[in-house]
Amino acid sequence: MSPSHLSSRGTTLIESMAALVVFSIGIIGIMQMNVLASEQNNLARSQTLASKIARDVADSFERIPFNHPVLNVPTSLTQDDPEFENIDNPNGLVRLEDAVAQTVARPLLGAADAIYTSEGDTTFYEVAWRAIPVANPDRFGLVDQIRVLIMVRFPTPGGGRRQVSTWAVRYNVPLITGDDQTLVEM
Repeated sequence: MSPSHLSSRGTTLIESMAALVVFSIGIIGIMQMNVLASEQNNLARSQTLASKIARDVADSFERIPFNHPVLNVPTSLTQDDPEFENIDNPNGLVRLEDAVAQTVARPLLGAADAIYTSEGDTTFYEVAWRAIPVANPDRFGLVDQIRVLIMVRFPTPGGGRRQVSTWAVRYNVPLITGDDQTLVEM
């Protein structure tokens, strides 16, 4: 048989089906890769937005008074305790929706609340924090800073939950007022 005689013969049904199976497996693999990439993209977007919410909450703490109730909820936990980072433990925990509800005149946590509610579904992101006062030994044990752990939790595509946490520190810097150089606590 000559090579020209074999090429004019065509393909059999079995060869065509085998080629179709190989092609289908390749297309299914590409489709699954596309779905996985889309899920990972959504997860990255959610985590980025959770980090932005946490940063905005931390920035909001700079604008509220040092002795504001949302920063001074007592807790028996220490920052070394693993339960300190547990958003489900209510000990000293303040939730964003509770803090926003406390405001009457103007929002204390306006930017964070705007991002939090802009997604339309406020149950998607859980935003909470736990604060711990820190005494300054140089100022006779006077509490002059509050360390705040801000936690933002959101669902993952696989059905689990992921948490983004960040620390913020709120200082009570004494101010010098008037000509008499009197120290006044903020």
